Amino acid sequence: MFHGSIPAPLRSIIYEHAGTWPGEDIYIGCSGNMTIERVLHARFGDERRVHGNDIQAYSCALGWYLAGDELNYTLREEYEEPLGWLKPYLEDRTDLLATLMLGTRFLQYVGKDGAYYRRMMDATQDQWPRMHEKTATKLRGLQTKLGSFYAGDVRDYLREAVPSKAPVVMFPPFYCLAPEHRLLTADLRWVPCGELRAGDRLIAFDEEAPEGYTHRRLRWSEIVRSEPAMKECVRVVLEDGTDIVCTEDHPWLADRHNRPSRVLRKWVRADRLLEEAPYVIRLTNTWEPVRTYESGWLAGMFDGEGSVYLGKSASKVGISQRPGLAADQFALRLKELGFDTSVSPRPSGVNGIDIAGGWPEMLRALGTLRPERLVARLQKLEVERLSVRSRGNPRVKVVAVERVGVRPIQSIMTTTGTYIGEGFAMHNSGDYQAQFAPIDAAFNWPEPTFRDLTEEGKEEIIAQVQDRPNWVLGLHIERPELRDKLAGVVQTANRGLPIYVYAAAGPRRIVRPHQPVEPIPMPKIAPNEDLGDRMTLHILTGGQFAGIRSQFMSKTIKPGSPLIACGVAVDGKLIGAFAYLPPKFDPNTAYLMSDFPVSWTRYRRLAKLIVMAASTKEAQLLIQRSLSKRIDGWATTAFTDRPNSAKYGRGIPGVKLQKRTEASSKDPGDGIHRYQLQYGGPLGAYDLNEALTLWKTKHGKDMR
Repeated sequence: MFHGSIPAPLRSIIYEHAGTWPGEDIYIGCSGNMTIERVLHARFGDERRVHGNDIQAYSCALGWYLAGDELNYTLREEYEEPLGWLKPYLEDRTDLLATLMLGTRFLQYVGKDGAYYRRMMDATQDQWPRMHEKTATKLRGLQTKLGSFYAGDVRDYLREAVPSKAPVVMFPPFYCLAPEHRLLTADLRWVPCGELRAGDRLIAFDEEAPEGYTHRRLRWSEIVRSEPAMKECVRVVLEDGTDIVCTEDHPWLADRHNRPSRVLRKWVRADRLLEEAPYVIRLTNTWEPVRTYESGWLAGMFDGEGSVYLGKSASKVGISQRPGLAADQFALRLKELGFDTSVSPRPSGVNGIDIAGGWPEMLRALGTLRPERLVARLQKLEVERLSVRSRGNPRVKVVAVERVGVRPIQSIMTTTGTYIGEGFAMHNSGDYQAQFAPIDAAFNWPEPTFRDLTEEGKEEIIAQVQDRPNWVLGLHIERPELRDKLAGVVQTANRGLPIYVYAAAGPRRIVRPHQPVEPIPMPKIAPNEDLGDRMTLHILTGGQFAGIRSQFMSKTIKPGSPLIACGVAVDGKLIGAFAYLPPKFDPNTAYLMSDFPVSWTRYRRLAKLIVMAASTKEAQLLIQRSLSKRIDGWATTAFTDRPNSAKYGRGIPGVKLQKRTEASSKDPGDGIHRYQLQYGGPLGAYDLNEALTLWKTKHGKDMR
């Protein structure tokens, strides 16, 4: 019934510390879904009073209810007509909270045109009595209670309501750097979503085609909320080389087929794209402003002689100019920047020189050249005249969806429920803020005042928590100055980011996910044993790969779940292993996730033989069977302090260094080594026996 839960390791740490605190009262800041309050009440019952705090409409309703206070929520005037049928369910405080809880599911559909929204609202009304009674019954049976609830800024709460000696538990809603994926703003800039704030305007589009229209329309949109969060994420890898990290439930506008259809098919969660609709919709290309003499001249021509017009049948961005040198130069310089033009003579003797390619190219031209008069003019026009036509927008194939664990994301909610992210049609994710914001829109309630949470504000909160004798503070960032206060490091997924739990005093604990391991029923090559003459591959289970990986691979490399893992043996003796992921950079190139030898052989360059085994025809066949598609190459990433890798650099046929990136503050790589190297090579150029013979010829005598 409540949304969200707290991981068991965190629960244990909170139990350990709270059990030693004197007194009765414990104060929770940033309550959210009351997860910590429920944990503490389950542990102590009525022995200790727990107090909560938050600012969101949903959280405040829960807090006031659990504290025994009245819920002063009433329908806004503009919602009286569409939601008048709810009034009998708003009189009793339990009925009202049940209505608000169910409202997180259906309020998003209120006031929107289209058959889809009507169906959802009709279904809600039909099922409402049963759903409401079920929810209200559960609420009446709740055991969790709060001693009090403070609706307001957590800094004011700590300063005004929490006694100076009282213990505090807090997991504040701020985390690491926001992601860099960009959204298209109303003034035609691509801005990293972490830099956007409530009130910023975007170009977006309809969730569904409006009533009376076949296609969705573009819309001006405004950001309602933009807040950082930590979520389980996936990396969506596309055939054109694009890869975007987003939450598992992040909806993309996608199609089942590559061929254009009458309508764009449906919204699909990121983690279901490959199964349900593996072609995502690109609405436009991205761009960066061009600052050259030529671009400045073009911008001046647009601002001096140009116009922008949006119509239902045709839209134009261009200039009117008499035939001659200036007109020719205008078209030529646009061509040099990659823009096509169309020329249409007019009765007055001038030519209209317009950007060709529809509204995506019109926006790209304005955003690239930035003629300020026309950019400002565009924002005053009815952008909904522009249609998101299914036949006019390319579909890009999804080649892989990879789980990447818990990552920092920026939670964005817009007035349209949509935005254009990195050129693709996207929807607000089903996150906490987006889920509960419709309550604010539909209900009047005693909204608390609070200040923007700046970097200085975050530091103020951390300092306020420590300014008392007993506290627990959970952060997704490590604080070196609090190292002596570290109570635990909790990692809830193999590739997830850790949660650093600091406390005023108490034991230290490191909790990491348990990774089951299994033995490999095969002897390893002995330290002084010679290699035999027959090399074979053996598919490993997840536990077997985890077991051998934990023994022989660098501990600085995070574990992952491979598409396929193989042990490499010579004459029945294990010499190493490798593992592949689905294509990451190119649809026909598998990603070599791991390759390593057993560490105690007499051969110094045995690692090269493992790479060669992973490149053979036999390995290619196993990968292709797993993916059910043709794969003809492999790629991998190496981190090193040298500009070339000793393992991949020389002596393996066909392997090439494809990219070298030096670590910087903007791109720190793995955070340990100086260089990130991208290597790749062909698959299937030789078989296992040929690989072993070639390796022995080149490296077999190179002993330790």
